[in-house]
Amino acid sequence: MNKTEIDIIYDNLVKKGKRFDSFKLDGGSKYWIKKRERFMLKHFFKGHPAKAIKRELAGIKALKRCGIPVPNVVYDDLRCIVTEDVGTSLQDIAINKRIGLAEKRKSFSSAGKIMAALHMKKYAHGGLALRDVCWNGAAVTLLDLESFDEVIRSKRKLSIDFYLFIHSWFKLFEVEKPELIAFVDAYKSNINQAQWQKSLDVPLYLKIFSRLFNLLKYKKSDIIALTRAVNFLDTLK
Repeated sequence: MNKTEIDIIYDNLVKKGKRFDSFKLDGGSKYWIKKRERFMLKHFFKGHPAKAIKRELAGIKALKRCGIPVPNVVYDDLRCIVTEDVGTSLQDIAINKRIGLAEKRKSFSSAGKIMAALHMKKYAHGGLALRDVCWNGAAVTLLDLESFDEVIRSKRKLSIDFYLFIHSWFKLFEVEKPELIAFVDAYKSNINQAQWQKSLDVPLYLKIFSRLFNLLKYKKSDIIALTRAVNFLDTLK
């Protein structure tokens, strides 16, 4: 894969107004290209987009050293990163009614084991959601490491990873389902007891926000998911 080929693919991505897209070369393997974000106001808080690509590349290298499954990078420059396809996201699997429950539970259970393995290394993904985990029928792979760094994290930081995954589920569904329980059970079985207890210790500010937004009857999906996630975690204690 050379720069000339990537230039054409990148230009097509820009014309479509997309940040990422899949493609194939000569009918061969499938790849994904992800474009650097355009600088916006939010990046005063998140950090410059150019640094996000560097963090992702560094994160992929770090997790490969730890044996955590991440995609193979086949090309990168200041504009974009290109990786091999690693399957279907858990978000797409969860909403696909044609996929059987056994397969859904298997994929979510595998995700729980990998998150536990990541946390046992004292690393946090930084914002893991269902769309950031892909399943190829045999194993999961973690994506979107733009917020990752190699700093060893506290139990509280690791618990936020767990919460964010749960939150992303409740943005899609009103209630838990067997596949979410499979994720939770797998995580619990593969993490140490201290981290598991910390994961259930919902920060007070989240509980306060949940009750406040519920009283004010906010209808935004993130707010609704916050209340659902907090209530769900309380049931696991």
